[in-house]
Amino acid sequence: MQRIKVGLIGCGKIAEKHVKSLKQLESDVEIVALCDISKEQIEHLINKLGLTEHKIAKETNIERLLQREMDLVVIATSTDSHLPLARQALQANKHVLVEKPLALAAAEARAIVKEADQCQRILAVSLQTRYLSQIQAVKKALDHQWFGKLLYGTVKVRWHRDADYYQSSRWRGTWEKDGGVLLNQCIHYIDLLQWMAGPVQAVYGLGDTFVQPMEAEDVGLGLLTFTSGAFGIIEGTTAIHDRNSETSLELIGEHGRVSLEGARLNKLTQWSFHDKQRTAEWQSIPIDAISHTPLYKDLVQAIRTGSKPLVSADASLPSLETILALYQSMGENRPVALPLDNFSTKEMANKRLR
Repeated sequence: MQRIKVGLIGCGKIAEKHVKSLKQLESDVEIVALCDISKEQIEHLINKLGLTEHKIAKETNIERLLQREMDLVVIATSTDSHLPLARQALQANKHVLVEKPLALAAAEARAIVKEADQCQRILAVSLQTRYLSQIQAVKKALDHQWFGKLLYGTVKVRWHRDADYYQSSRWRGTWEKDGGVLLNQCIHYIDLLQWMAGPVQAVYGLGDTFVQPMEAEDVGLGLLTFTSGAFGIIEGTTAIHDRNSETSLELIGEHGRVSLEGARLNKLTQWSFHDKQRTAEWQSIPIDAISHTPLYKDLVQAIRTGSKPLVSADASLPSLETILALYQSMGENRPVALPLDNFSTKEMANKRLR
């Protein structure tokens, strides 16, 4: 079977993770081109990850890259460039995987999902945490009603980012081009919470910039109500002074409770149900480390068969809208109902967070 040809736009730090996963699937995928505004950055990525023996085109021009024969374009660039680059790639008749978030405005995100449908191309978002075996086990338990009525869920992301991280690129931590801890670090775990607990009905958000040299929030808190009647609690920060402290997801229902902790939800610390046989399944649940590899396997299958990937762009909209609603709530000091008509991080630029 012919390999899927992949081109990558953006050769920074996150690109390394994509390339490492793609290299694990060399029987199914082939990296045919790398693109970055810096030739030196392209060479650095090639040398660091041992791609020197591969025949890879090196481009500094997006248009030239998109003229090449390839099936999938991966976008790993600054947050504000995700949407326009995705649109260019779709118009060039390519399938697209874009780093999270898809966009900085709700209406723009919905619009490009429609464009992808019209182009009959796959548009996916890099929300790879969904593929973890332990997460799949929790989702299965929810889908099979093991929890009974879901009461509430919580997400905590207590991480460390130093000043160098935010000052390494001018766009980081700005309202115009990036957003803060909720949109960048917490989005994976907010995505899991809404995916499992169902549609969000309304939110109330609090946030501020306490420590980091940035415009957007380095502490973000959220209260959620779901259409099911369940509650949600979100806590995120990059202001921990020394190192990443905690990442956790907890779901509590009338008949069960599950907690995942660890650096990337790699510790199943609670798996308890009224049914003892269901509780006993704890011992057989595999624990995965975060990787883009299962995501790429899913994309290869989708491209070859026409199936829908788990992380399709439309599946990413609820978590994006939840975060944008939290920002609107912070800026206007009031609860905000979903779905949003529209809201953009740019609207936060002149608002006081508290």
